Amino acid sequence: GWALGTAVSWILPLKYRSETVILIEQQKVPEHYVESNITADLQQRLQSMSEQILSRTRLLALIDKFKLYGGSAEQHDPDALVARMRKDITIEMITAEGRPDQLSAFKVAYSAAKPQLARDVTQELTSLFINENLQNREQMSEDTTSFLQSQLDEARQSLTQQEEKLRLFRTQHAGELPEQLQSNLQILGGLQIQLQAANDALSQTEQRNLYLRSLLRQYQVTGTSATMDGERAGAPQTTREKLASLRAQLTELQGKYTDRYPDILRMKQQIAELEAEESRAPAASSDVNPSATKSTNEESSPIIQLRSELSANEFQIQNEKAKIKRLEGQVEMYQSRLNSTPDREQQASAVTRDYDQSRTYYETLLSKKLQSEMATNLEKRRQGEQFRMIDPPSLPARPYWPNRLAFSLGGLALGLALGVAIAV
Repeated sequence: GWALGTAVSWILPLKYRSETVILIEQQKVPEHYVESNITADLQQRLQSMSEQILSRTRLLALIDKFKLYGGSAEQHDPDALVARMRKDITIEMITAEGRPDQLSAFKVAYSAAKPQLARDVTQELTSLFINENLQNREQMSEDTTSFLQSQLDEARQSLTQQEEKLRLFRTQHAGELPEQLQSNLQILGGLQIQLQAANDALSQTEQRNLYLRSLLRQYQVTGTSATMDGERAGAPQTTREKLASLRAQLTELQGKYTDRYPDILRMKQQIAELEAEESRAPAASSDVNPSATKSTNEESSPIIQLRSELSANEFQIQNEKAKIKRLEGQVEMYQSRLNSTPDREQQASAVTRDYDQSRTYYETLLSKKLQSEMATNLEKRRQGEQFRMIDPPSLPARPYWPNRLAFSLGGLALGLALGVAIAV
């Protein structure tokens, strides 16, 4: 048995294994400054990269490049060569000390009949892992940024639509919005004060109208009597008599109104003019034409003035009524706005809520997209997580297969077992 095991160990073809350790380096920029946008688990990504590197296409390319297993893959069964090469490749994960779920490095090894060939193939496999990791991370980062950009464009369109809805709502219901409630109340209070003042002014104007009409009737009766008496006496009304009449009217008005009342000011001016006229000319002249004196008295009589005042008073009444109607319309409008405020508040809450949600979603996506762009730039500059070869692949000095000592001891153990079995 010992002889057989030793002989077998010398007969089997030799295999040399070259291996290297690839360290998994974290990104150079701290994560609290730039957070990576690649969320896939490292072990899963490494498994995926291993499947890609050990794919049929890539292994056949390596077999043709290094003329492995006796020649070109076209001269042999490609599937058999690929299966054989996969057996000769070893990938071993290395976890961090005290953290069995966190990878810190991994080993890549390849076995070949020649030491130089084993080292070259291991070097090629190591380069494939390093380059594949860089390309894979860059592609994943770009895909994430592209996805966020597409979502951001959709969110921007949605936000634009919500902004347009909010603008139309504010335009259609201007003056009825909840934030305008206090201003509407203030305006309504001011309009009500103006309406009350206008009603008071109309009441005073109407009272003034009644007074003027009554006064006009009195003067018409008095004037008619005075005219008849004058015609009988043959003497026209003198300036002194006009002054007496105006002073009587002034005294009556001063008993009801203040000295700044327009009628009082006008009568005072007329009295002053008549007093000046009386001082310039004699009170009466016998040479004056009776018909001219009568015409002058009629033109400057209090009846004409009262009619003029009455006409102005009626015009003022019309203005006050128009003003009251306008104020009542404004009061009604603002009361309608206040009554519709609860409904508008509910509608505004719905429109504003949709707008706020769209804006928050857009701002969140914008922040994520900017963060993802920084992470993509980090990957393009080769400052993200990457693989680094600690030591170049070793050039094996002795074969790892077959282990002649192990074969000899195995043959000896087999011989002893067979001898004991025969003896038994």
